[in-house]
Amino acid sequence: MKRYKTKEKSLYVFLIKNYVIFTLVMAALLLILNLAKEWTQDRIMRLPRKDEVIGGLSLLTAGEYEKLSMEKMLMTSGFFEILDDEGNVIYAQEENKEGYSVQELAYIPFYNSPVTYEATEYLTQDGSRQILVSCKRHEADTGYETNEGYLILDEEYKVISASVSVSKEQFTRRELNCLTGKGMPGYDICKYEYKGDDGENYTLVMHIKHMDRQRYKRLLSLWKIFIPFYLLTYVVVTVIFTVYIHRKVKEPLTLLNEGIVSFAEGERNREIAYRGPKEFEAIFSSFNKMARQLEESEAAKERLIVEKQRMLADISHDLKTPITVIQGYAKVLSDGLADPQMKNQYLSTILQKAESLTEQINIFYDYSKLEHPEFQLVKQKQDFAEYVRSYLADKYDEIELAGFFLEAEIPDERMDYCFDEVQMRRVFDNILSNALKHNPKGTTIYITLQQTERTIQIEIGDNGVGIPEEIKEQLFDPFTVGDDSRHNKQGSGLGLAVAAKITELHGGALFLEKAGNGYISTLFIIRLMKEK
Repeated sequence: MKRYKTKEKSLYVFLIKNYVIFTLVMAALLLILNLAKEWTQDRIMRLPRKDEVIGGLSLLTAGEYEKLSMEKMLMTSGFFEILDDEGNVIYAQEENKEGYSVQELAYIPFYNSPVTYEATEYLTQDGSRQILVSCKRHEADTGYETNEGYLILDEEYKVISASVSVSKEQFTRRELNCLTGKGMPGYDICKYEYKGDDGENYTLVMHIKHMDRQRYKRLLSLWKIFIPFYLLTYVVVTVIFTVYIHRKVKEPLTLLNEGIVSFAEGERNREIAYRGPKEFEAIFSSFNKMARQLEESEAAKERLIVEKQRMLADISHDLKTPITVIQGYAKVLSDGLADPQMKNQYLSTILQKAESLTEQINIFYDYSKLEHPEFQLVKQKQDFAEYVRSYLADKYDEIELAGFFLEAEIPDERMDYCFDEVQMRRVFDNILSNALKHNPKGTTIYITLQQTERTIQIEIGDNGVGIPEEIKEQLFDPFTVGDDSRHNKQGSGLGLAVAAKITELHGGALFLEKAGNGYISTLFIIRLMKEK
C-alpha cells in the first residue's frame, strides 16, 4: 500500500503558509540586495555625515589625532589637518605643500554652515570669460534653498558686481576655491573650530573626497546591475516556488490517478493511505469508500446471482415433488388402475399435495410482494403488549395440541408502538412455525417482552434441538433450511427471510442469539425502535 504524508492540516493552510514563506523570502532578498546596494553606493559616494556633530570629538580635543580619521569624524573618505589659532599646521594626515594664508583660511566654509557659495563660469557676448558666484542659504527645517546674493568676477577674479558685501576687490584662484569649498583636486574642503583640553583654540580643516565623473558612472552602473539582478532573482525564486507547489499538489493527484487506474484494471481491494491537507484526505477517503462500496456491490451482485440460481433450483425442487406426486396419482386414477380401496387415499394425497403446493406458492408470492419497492405497511399506533397477549391467547391451543409448552412473560405496562398488525402476526407465526416443525413434542417455547426508553424487544426461544451450526450464518437468507428439513420436505426456507424483511420494514431487526444461556437452545430476538 503506497503512502504519502505531509504535515499540513489544510490545503488552504498549506498554500497560505508557502505564500507567506515566498513573500518573506522575496522581502528578505529585496532587503539584502538593497542593503548591499546602499553599502556599495556608500562606498562609492562616501558622502559626509551632515546631521550631527563631528564624531570622535573627545579624541580631537584631547589631541589624540593619530586615532582619528575621516571615517570616524564624518563617515567619509579624505584627510584632515589641525591648525593652531595662528594658522600654523600642527598635525596633517597628508602634506599640504601650499599651506594656507590668513585670507584663504578665513574663506574656507564652516562644517554644516547653512550658507554656501557656488561658482559658475560663462562667456559674455564679447567673448570674455566671467564667473558668477551665487550665495545660497539652506533652511534645515524646510529643506529649501534661498538665494542670498551673488558676486560677478572677471577672468582675473576681479569683482565686477556684487550684491553681498566682500572684504576685497580681487580674489586669487585659491581664495575663490576656498570660498566655494573646493580644495585640492578631487576634494571638497571645510573647517571646524574647537577648543582643546589645553584651553587653546584650534581649527580642523577637512578635505572630503567628492563625487567625480568616474564615481558617478560607477554609481549608475550599480543601479543598472541592481534592477535586472533583482528581477532575475525574483523570476528564479518564483519558478522554484511554483515548481515546489506543483510537486506538492501533483504527488497526491498522481497517487490518486494510480489508484483509479489500478481500480479500473481490476485491483478492487486496494486502499490508498494518505495523510496531508484535509481536502485531499477527503478526496482519498471518498475514493476508498467508493472502492469499498463498489467491491461490496459486486460481491453482493455475485451473491444475488448465486442465490438466484439456488432459489430457482430450490423452487424447482419444492414445486416438482408435489406436482410429480399429483401427476402420478392423477394418472393412475385417470387410467382406472387404482384399487377401489386406495382411491380415496390417492385423492386425499392429491389434495394434501395440492394444498402444500398452494401454501408454497403463497409464500413465494408474499416474499416477492415484500421485495417490491411499492409495498407499504399499514401501520397503526396501539398497545404492543396487549397485542402480543392477544396473539399468544389465540395460539395457545395450537401450541398445546402440538404437544408443546408455552411460557410467556408479558409486562402489564403499556407499550405504545406504531406497527402493521397483519404483518407483525406473520413474523410471530413464522418463528413459532419453525419451532413447532423442527423440535420434538415436549419442547417448551419461551416468549418475553420488555421495553426501554427507545426500544421494544421480543425474545422467542425454545429448549429444543437447536439450529445446525452450518446454517446459522445464512439463517435469514431465502431458501435456507437444514438438510433434514429439505429431505423431509419441511418448509420452503422463506419463513425467517419473510420475518426478517417485515421487521426491517418496521425499522427494527431480527437476529439469532448465537450464545445459549443454558436451558434455551434457540433464541430469536426482535428489536423494534420507538419513534422519537
